[in-house]
Amino acid sequence: MRFLPISAAWFCLSLAVHAAPASRLVWQPVQEYFIRIQPGKAPVPVAGTQRLNSFVAYTHLGTDFGFHGPAEHTIQWQTDEICAHLGQDPDAWAGLWHSLAGLARENDKVLNFAAPWAEFISSRYQPKISSVMIQAKGQGRLKLEIKSNEQKTLWEHLLDVQAVACETYVLPVPTLAMPNAKLINWTAESGSELCVTSLNLGVELPPIAFDEYVVAASYAKLARCYDAKSGFVKDRAHTEDGAFESLASTGMFALATAVLAQPPLEIVNRNEAAKILRTIHRAARALDRPLGLLPHFVRRSATGYVIHPGTEYSTVDTAIFYHSLLLAAQGLGDEDLHLELVSAVDQIDFKALRLPDGSLSHGMKDDGRTLLPHGWTDWGGESALVMMLERIANDQAPRVKMERPGQSWQGTGFIPEIQSLFYPDFDQDVPDALDGVKWLSARTRMLQAQKDYIQRTWPDSLAAKIGIYGLSAGEGEHGDRYHVGGVDLPDQAMIHPHYILMSAALTPPSETYALLDRMEKAGYFPPWGMVETICITGHSYLPMTGSLNASFESIGAYHLLAKNRGIPDLIYQSSRQSPELRRAVELFYPASSRPVQSAELKMPPDSSTSGTN
Repeated sequence: MRFLPISAAWFCLSLAVHAAPASRLVWQPVQEYFIRIQPGKAPVPVAGTQRLNSFVAYTHLGTDFGFHGPAEHTIQWQTDEICAHLGQDPDAWAGLWHSLAGLARENDKVLNFAAPWAEFISSRYQPKISSVMIQAKGQGRLKLEIKSNEQKTLWEHLLDVQAVACETYVLPVPTLAMPNAKLINWTAESGSELCVTSLNLGVELPPIAFDEYVVAASYAKLARCYDAKSGFVKDRAHTEDGAFESLASTGMFALATAVLAQPPLEIVNRNEAAKILRTIHRAARALDRPLGLLPHFVRRSATGYVIHPGTEYSTVDTAIFYHSLLLAAQGLGDEDLHLELVSAVDQIDFKALRLPDGSLSHGMKDDGRTLLPHGWTDWGGESALVMMLERIANDQAPRVKMERPGQSWQGTGFIPEIQSLFYPDFDQDVPDALDGVKWLSARTRMLQAQKDYIQRTWPDSLAAKIGIYGLSAGEGEHGDRYHVGGVDLPDQAMIHPHYILMSAALTPPSETYALLDRMEKAGYFPPWGMVETICITGHSYLPMTGSLNASFESIGAYHLLAKNRGIPDLIYQSSRQSPELRRAVELFYPASSRPVQSAELKMPPDSSTSGTN
């Protein structure tokens, strides 16, 4: 088994005591130079070029990077390190640049070392960057520098490296002197023979309780994808604004922002949250909505935002968006927005979306006319959300049973959990009125199957030793295609850890927080948020910031905190107070059913929820 290069330093340098809130130092990778190469493909960069595809090559900050210097063509990246061989060239230099905020060409995006998270996150939660750590070996001089968006040098340091094996160098930086940092670069000076394995930022966290930090870090990850100018949330942080925006993520970001603007956390200012909510609503309202449906993805065009070619007008994304905004408007007490949202849901033509078998279609093609032939018949939260959205508009809608009740398709983790991001009702263990499923039992069985799969299939893996689980859905190992895993499939080797927070209400909070603590030490839960995908062997992970899973994590982290503290869950409180959501959930739980409080959630007697530590 091979541990990540940063792991040893992480264990030595991270302060792990969470019992009493105290400031502590953690490490945020700018770049771990492990290389991800698909079988049969050449290493990056492609031989003979120094160009990188920013869609699949990006920093751990969700930004771009590249090579610089007159000898950049000699840089080698064939293994989990980047090497510059300049011993025979005394007049040349070469190295790497990394954007610290947005793409390098987006000059208006900068990183404030004194408050590096999104500017609308409260100063109480803002960490600060106080040091830089680099791991290198070889002989020669290595220059580190941080530059502003005006290409002004804000800080630099010259290292003399004389090391056969990789050594770790930690350098303090003047936090307050860098309110507009744009690039962090390392350069091998002329005559050097150097290899670099990682570059990291030393992040000092404020003295807040660990359960609050989990919420704040998860939300900070999601907030990196928000474009305040458009009101949309990018599908991936490292893409340019306007290229590929997600309506489901946009809706859930609005919900997370609204709930985190309220006591006791107040991570966002309430007025700012109300402004963000209105901006998002206006952006969605301006879109073409054939049959009332929202697009899955949009992009910016010369005339405004339009559906992204090749994607669909989606019933489930529409359901997630409107459920999220209805809850956000309810929580912030915006009655005018609430009425506008109800009107938008009423305009959805569900009759035209119904397929011959009675199910609701997944949506329409990008032409806005052609109905997709597949319907929401698989059991789980996605189908439930689409059905419940219809009942908001028509509580006499046909009742269509789901297939394989209580069993999610191929054992994919998020499927039995997504509805519980919005509704507390599925925390009870009585048969539902549609299919007779005891949702709490079904969810708990899935959780245990998720934990057991890793321990049984990969008992000697790093994931098994730490106790990580999550055969769900997200980006694959190389970040270039969507991967859907599950416990019913053999030889699953990619973990999507968002499931840990989505299912956290089913596990004693202390166990979940202990697992997150171990993940932090192993480098899987840095201050910029949980990684997207973890390779089961532990040899690498995918640091991509995908907004959909970041949304799941943010809302899941909030539900976990509410349960941990035994305080009212404000999302569930809004769900119970919303006339529309109460009407919708009667499909499964008639008015006579009384959902238990999330903090009092009872486990079925025949199920085990103990984690593997």
